[in-house]
Amino acid sequence: MLLLALPLLSGCETLGYYTQAASGHLELMRARRSVDTVIADPETPALLRERLTLTRSMLAFAQTELGLPAAGQYRHFVELDRDAVVYNVMAAPRYGFDPVLWCFPIAGCVAYRGYFARSRAEAKAADLAASGLDVYVGGAAAYSTLGWFDDPLLSSFIWREEADLAELLFHELAHVRIYLSGDTTFNESFATFVGREGAERWLEQHGRDPERDRWQAQIRVREDFVRFALDWREHMAHRYRELAAEGADEEQLEAKRVALWTAMRTAWLEQRAGEAARYDGFFSAEASNARLNAVADYHGKLDAFAALFEVEGADFEAFYAAVEELAALPADAREAALAELASPLRSPMRARGQDSSR
Repeated sequence: MLLLALPLLSGCETLGYYTQAASGHLELMRARRSVDTVIADPETPALLRERLTLTRSMLAFAQTELGLPAAGQYRHFVELDRDAVVYNVMAAPRYGFDPVLWCFPIAGCVAYRGYFARSRAEAKAADLAASGLDVYVGGAAAYSTLGWFDDPLLSSFIWREEADLAELLFHELAHVRIYLSGDTTFNESFATFVGREGAERWLEQHGRDPERDRWQAQIRVREDFVRFALDWREHMAHRYRELAAEGADEEQLEAKRVALWTAMRTAWLEQRAGEAARYDGFFSAEASNARLNAVADYHGKLDAFAALFEVEGADFEAFYAAVEELAALPADAREAALAELASPLRSPMRARGQDSSR
């Protein structure tokens, strides 16, 4: 069906891109096996059987406790020959953070372009970099077809620790429940909140104390990293705007870019401690505004959704209704409403680790 629809798709993307997307998804459909069949197969390793059984419990929990549309989803399993199912390419200006957008039917304009083959993603990233853009290629363990198809369980995420697995499943199901065409940050931040809150509730009912302690510690470390990265992104964007207004030339802009990234890396190493070292690789990687944008996409509106959840009495159905009301607003009104929700929760991270090169 996807292949037959390709000639009807026009405007934003090439036929070749849609062909690889359709063929990659169809390849997954051909490789999938019913979860019932895999569990019943005597050749199935016991650990995989346990994992698939665990996901059944998580999906039932998602349906009954979180109000997520789990029925008809994740009824099949696919063993992949790679760690990621798709590879997303993101791009941004070298001296700014307005993301490059790609437009698709149904999904609208989004800040990433996905490929089933890493080589294709890297080739596209190289083309974008050659044009002067910052690029980032990130592997994704899962993706959602927004309820149009029965998304399968994948070997790329089935072996995650219990809370992480629950978070991922609830995140992807959140996209099926609510999806706003053309707003990447709204969609991903909403799903990130649902995944995190859902995993917390799962552990409250099913987890053991060591698992809950590990998860809470992990979330604290993640929140510190996110606050740090987003505050530096905001600071960098402000400095680039100032330089543009001053008429800075390419040499001046590049010198400031180097100084900003060096200062950010130094500040991170000075303040981070313990398990936060797991994020050192993010700051030691090649400077990329697109990479910082990826953090903003998944967490940029997280405080707003957390606040809205509390406003709605921590009731998921009331929360979803409020999110749908937000999604129905014009873009400017929606942004204003989200900013107002987030304002009481904002952390004064800018007071820490500022750019010493100013």
